[in-house]
Amino acid sequence: MIPDRAKPVFESIFADYRRVRNKTKLKIVDVGCSYGVNAALLRTNLDLDDLYAAYLEPSGSLSRQEAIEHRAFFRNQGLRDDIQFVGVDPSFRAVRYALDLGLLEAGVTADLETRDLTIKERSALADADILISTGCVGYATAATFARVYEASATSRPWVVAFVMHRFSYDDIAAALRAFSLETRLVERFRRRQYRFSPTERQAILKTMAKLGIEDRLERTTGYIYASCYISAPPGEAL
Repeated sequence: MIPDRAKPVFESIFADYRRVRNKTKLKIVDVGCSYGVNAALLRTNLDLDDLYAAYLEPSGSLSRQEAIEHRAFFRNQGLRDDIQFVGVDPSFRAVRYALDLGLLEAGVTADLETRDLTIKERSALADADILISTGCVGYATAATFARVYEASATSRPWVVAFVMHRFSYDDIAAALRAFSLETRLVERFRRRQYRFSPTERQAILKTMAKLGIEDRLERTTGYIYASCYISAPPGEAL
């Protein structure tokens, strides 16, 4: 559920960025974009329940596997053009779907844990304003984030990442520090990620204890939460 819970946070940060940088149109790089859910939510007035209904209900607009119907559905939502998305994900099929629907302007389908970006891929990431992530940290490491940031470093983008509490952000923050970014944890932006099963509970709580992460919410709600980290040049992020 984190893309839905993160939507108002991103909208607030986008507004701050526009004010600080005096920009209107933004280029957002979604690291771990999958099928373009963040782009779908942030470029429309839809929420995650709307998408579930469209895809899963028998009469849902997206319940049939007809690409032309999917494209028409999102086009009819009045996709915002003041936010451009570039997706980064190793899944070719997921990125291709988001591209075909017009949710993404460009896509990079590469496992950046294991290889560098090509010239064409670097070009797609250049001039980014903000890098976002809502679930890939822990699967994508500092290697991926460093490669993505280096490709867009000339525009000094901000990085906004939601990190599940069973993962540490320290290595990624250190990698971004090499680009002279300051990273801060914004407690008020902590959001629910997903409900964990009873069999997951002990493993998650044990991992959190090992990382020194306070686990009151996980123990009492049955949901694992994600913390929000914002990295930006000194003095910029509000």
